[in-house]
Amino acid sequence: MRAVVLERTGDASELLLRDCPDPELGPDDALVRVHAVGVCGRDLIDRRGGFPMMKLPTILGHEIAGEVVAVGKHVTLVAVGDRVATLHRPWCGDCPSCVAGRTLDCERAWQSFGHTIDGGYAELVAAPQRALVKIPEGVSAEQAAPLGCTAAVALRALRDGAKLSLGETVLVTGASGGVGLPAIQLAKAAGARVIAVTGNESKRDALIAAGADAVVVAHDNQFAAEVRAASEGGVDVAVELTGAATFRDAQKSLRPRGRLVVIGNIDVGKVSLALGPLILFGHTVMGARSYTRHDLEECFRLVLRGQLRPRVAERLPLSAARSAHERLEERSVTGRLVLVPGL
Repeated sequence: MRAVVLERTGDASELLLRDCPDPELGPDDALVRVHAVGVCGRDLIDRRGGFPMMKLPTILGHEIAGEVVAVGKHVTLVAVGDRVATLHRPWCGDCPSCVAGRTLDCERAWQSFGHTIDGGYAELVAAPQRALVKIPEGVSAEQAAPLGCTAAVALRALRDGAKLSLGETVLVTGASGGVGLPAIQLAKAAGARVIAVTGNESKRDALIAAGADAVVVAHDNQFAAEVRAASEGGVDVAVELTGAATFRDAQKSLRPRGRLVVIGNIDVGKVSLALGPLILFGHTVMGARSYTRHDLEECFRLVLRGQLRPRVAERLPLSAARSAHERLEERSVTGRLVLVPGL
């Protein structure tokens, strides 16, 4: 098969398109022919060596959609011919957390696509069966591939983390990215008013089209004063998708009892948490990670009902993986770039 291989961590030039052996299929694995794979900000962090325990060489890509072409002898959850999308990682089904329904806290499943096992920048990928979710008719592979890591993550953060209520105001930083656009749509569907922050004036129209009630262009990552003015005193929920660069002003944008949910950490670095306002105004700061199969299935339903409109910025061949990473680093992308091995 053809695959984009990362032999050592570094810049985008380390992504090499090569002929590789087809993946070996374990007894609990399904072999998936990749029809689309999203290019995510986490891929950039993986490529740079930002996470521990990463195997090298590796094939990046955790936002995968395709068709099952073979199954291991113990596989019962999917069958040959099924159209499937991947979760971030599988769950074991037997540990205390899984038995209690907290599959995100699984204590035994260790696989992570593009990190500890090979991912989807390839024509084929071997996927644990509990990391696969069937794609319904009416949702394309290009839509489905990044939907979990974008919309399902945003859904869990807003609904289960921030506990967003009807009529509240939501701030979204890094709003034109893969998670930002669905976060806007989901917040609007929940009856919220949305203020979107971007660093590029050219992305204003796309944010308004996604449903943002107001757009703040912050070239220097200082936006709190404008957000507080637009929200008449501060927002109820701030969805932080960038990290260190915007964290301070996201916190300053909160009204009393506001909730700051951190999803993204593209600008890796330490942040300064203002403890005075945290105590005085009763702010809550929380992290939000990943999503469950039920979250992804709910996003599929929202797409079919027209309430969620995934934005695929461009379909690219595997040979364009390097340029896709470079474009993402330049922040010149609105929506999600998707690699399509068949191109």
